[in-house]
Amino acid sequence: NKAIQIRHGDYITVYQNITDVYVKKGDKVSTRQEIGKIFTNPTTGDTTLKFLIFQNTNKLNPEEWVYRM
Repeated sequence: NKAIQIRHGDYITVYQNITDVYVKKGDKVSTRQEIGKIFTNPTTGDTTLKFLIFQNTNKLNPEEWVYRM
């Protein structure tokens, strides 16, 4: 599967386990824009996104950044 990296100033977000990518290098991405399709396991039906956040080269905890419903 594929991965998508998006730069946000000094931050980079990485989205892994992507099957179809809807953006290309250099595209400006807006909030809530669909950037790709997450792989779904055909046997189990599980869909899992691996999400990483970096500030420069420092890996951050995504739980501190993701909105909780």
